[in-house]
Amino acid sequence: MKLQADEQVLHEMKPAPGLVTLWFFTRCLPVSAGGGAIGFFVWSMATEEVAPGISGACIAAASVLSTMFIYHVYLRRTYVYYVTNQRCIFHGGILRRVERSIPYHKITDVEMSQDIIERAIGISTLNLFTPGTASTGSSGGRGAEISFVGLSDNQTPAATVNDILRSFKATGE
Repeated sequence: MKLQADEQVLHEMKPAPGLVTLWFFTRCLPVSAGGGAIGFFVWSMATEEVAPGISGACIAAASVLSTMFIYHVYLRRTYVYYVTNQRCIFHGGILRRVERSIPYHKITDVEMSQDIIERAIGISTLNLFTPGTASTGSSGGRGAEISFVGLSDNQTPAATVNDILRSFKATGE
């Protein structure tokens, strides 16, 4: 990440380890169940037996689950969130590196959220919206421009962003 002239990093954050737990329940398990169902279907159609299909489904589900879990463990390690005095930045990815930034003059809304699993494991999400995006309550929106997922403390960066937004709107700078 290259900083602009006179830009200072105010907060550098990484997702908490609990994010892997969230991804396990929301991404890995559903996909591995689907992989197991497909494995069961393919094995049953090929052999016309039900019992071997169950073991094939278990093998397919276990391989998909373990692959996805390992991928998500390493994916979480690549995520870095920055709050600077000029913009908010997300950087991360394994197969496709993404760096997305939003200057403060484009941010229209800051949302802090926690679903039930996030509350149970003690993490939260900080969502930043621009005029081209809509918050979750609006229909037709595509979601947050940047989401800082898996934060153990979203209050501090949210307060910093809101303070900068207030000063920006007051002064126009």
